[in-house]
Amino acid sequence: MKRTFKYALSAVLGAMLVIPALAQDQFPDVPANHWAYKDLAEMKQNGLLVGYPDGLFRGGRPASRYELAVACHAVWANLKAQQDALKSQMDDLARRLDNVASKADLDALKSQLDALTAEVNRIKSEDIARLNRLLDEFRGELTRMGADVNQMKSDIRAIGDRLTKVEARLPNFDVSGDLNAVALGGYSSSDRNGITVDGRPTGVGRGSYTGVTVGATRDLTFLHEGAFTIVSHNEDPKAIKFHATGVVGNMLGGPLGSTGDLGAGFPGAGVPNGVTSASGAFGNQSFPWAGSAFSEAGESFYFQDFNVAWDTGIAGLKFNAQVGRVGYKVSPYLFQRQDTTPYFANDRWDNGEWNFDGGILGFNFGRAKLDVFGGRASSFTDSSGNLVQPMYTGRDVVPFAPGDPDRPRGYFGGFGDTGLQFQVDQLLGAKLSLPLGSTGALNLAYIWLDSNSVINTGTTAAPVLANGTAVYGGDLKFNFSGIGVDGSYSKADLRYSGHQVNTHDDAMWTANATYNRDKWGVAGGYKRIEPLYSAPGDWGRIGIWWNPTDIKGWHANAWFDFTKSLRLAASGEWYSGTDTTVAGFTGLSDDDKVNRYVIGLEYKMATTYNLALGYEVVNWDLADRAGVGFTGGKPRESWWNIGMGFDLGNRAKLSFLWQISDYDGKGVFGFNPFSSGSNASTTGTRATGGLLTTQLSIKF
Repeated sequence: MKRTFKYALSAVLGAMLVIPALAQDQFPDVPANHWAYKDLAEMKQNGLLVGYPDGLFRGGRPASRYELAVACHAVWANLKAQQDALKSQMDDLARRLDNVASKADLDALKSQLDALTAEVNRIKSEDIARLNRLLDEFRGELTRMGADVNQMKSDIRAIGDRLTKVEARLPNFDVSGDLNAVALGGYSSSDRNGITVDGRPTGVGRGSYTGVTVGATRDLTFLHEGAFTIVSHNEDPKAIKFHATGVVGNMLGGPLGSTGDLGAGFPGAGVPNGVTSASGAFGNQSFPWAGSAFSEAGESFYFQDFNVAWDTGIAGLKFNAQVGRVGYKVSPYLFQRQDTTPYFANDRWDNGEWNFDGGILGFNFGRAKLDVFGGRASSFTDSSGNLVQPMYTGRDVVPFAPGDPDRPRGYFGGFGDTGLQFQVDQLLGAKLSLPLGSTGALNLAYIWLDSNSVINTGTTAAPVLANGTAVYGGDLKFNFSGIGVDGSYSKADLRYSGHQVNTHDDAMWTANATYNRDKWGVAGGYKRIEPLYSAPGDWGRIGIWWNPTDIKGWHANAWFDFTKSLRLAASGEWYSGTDTTVAGFTGLSDDDKVNRYVIGLEYKMATTYNLALGYEVVNWDLADRAGVGFTGGKPRESWWNIGMGFDLGNRAKLSFLWQISDYDGKGVFGFNPFSSGSNASTTGTRATGGLLTTQLSIKF
């Protein structure tokens, strides 16, 4: 509508209130604090108020009641025309809603109805009340003009009634979803398997080629996954809203006994607790499956989330509640799920939320917010019984235990170290967010992670039992005109039935600063992560070692935009060991160094496709492993990444990734690129090869 009823009504109100004539460019007779000032300014800006009803400016002569009644009648005529147009459009929508054929049709109809709703909302409540008051005020004049005031009031109410009826015919939920198809072709080079950044071998033969290094056509994996999401859209704040996402595909788990054998890298030299099959596909959504080659998994179904939410209150305290299968995260160092599929992009897998069966309560105290969350983590399984997001915590030895045949790789209890960890079965936590002025924020959290299993962190003769971890800490952030500073501190104390078992060597802290301008930015900081820190977080990786511990050192990164389409980014990390002794063993010492460098170039070639180039290298410098008879050395891990993305319309995307690997253990003990239980062909301390991946994503 070109001229809304709101502006037309304002014309009448302005004419009634402003007794002197109005100047052409301003309203000198209407003070800025007058309640009609805003309406008059809007009318003038939109060219709706140009003088009295006959179009003339009459100096300081006051308007008569008859002139105001004429203006009121003119507004009514405008309203009546708008009402007829609205009725026609809404009747058409109502007819079409009876024959909705698809989700696209429903979306289009809903968009049109939303536009009508926004338009009609302008003539509800206060505006309608004002017009009714005007009609009562000028009833006599309008009657003498031949207008039926009662009919005019009746027609005003009819607009809102018609809109309510049309809205009631819409379904009260939305359905959406996505489809993903992924092809992974791993290949070997120089008769050696390659290795991905999550420690998985490429170029691994199958069937008659088991134990043989092969090319991408013989190490080819096809994975797929489809999901649908149902969300209620009831606008009533008191209504109960629901959200459910169902997923079906072959990305979880894989076949036992073939290329998916995980071997001694896992507790019990077999399959992890809570996982019914070894990984051939992506395994699960929690941790990378280092040492396991890609292959198709069996078809399975699961609900990623399934919950209801509503606003409520108890004893005058208002809060919002979400109950069912819910998702939650706190911060990378405390409670956040890892993105363990660098060659597969999907919100469900990558959003960092831990999903569990339970609930979340949110309380607002002014600007402060308190969330209380809890539930069972080990009940989130697919139709094959595999845990979709197994959560582990607890650690009792240094990650680089002297004499351990496997270096740390990935992140899982027992991966590459002799330390025990347990699966989290239930959790309870609280997060408090406090704004600090307009530029800062403080977040505090305390989380109890309990297991139904018990591990012995001591000896057979002197057992020290544990069945849980208390993870707690906080982070502080400030931003001053492009300069940001932040820091965090956390601990992960082992517990047994509510009592503390260990509170030493299990903390982390970091401090960082950033500076950003329009075309460039820099950041840097320092971190220290002690060897027994074991929160279920996501704080990065060093090569194939995810969520590294027992390190301290500096990190920095910078970016620069050459143009709006071309960005260069680089980062560096320089760490040494913490030189911490646990149970008589020292892990990485001050003399052990590990440096990681990453450089990347992003080029948006057009509005629909882009190109990315990247290089990553990790250089180790390990001192003599004194006391166990092994010497040190300088292993090296490196990858080249070449990626392209294409937008195939608004709801489809096609992406490619080529990752080229070169891992050289330099003969250092424990630095075989694959665990001791890997496939027969993955031997030696060198890995060269690569991975070609293609992903097609469609949203509907």
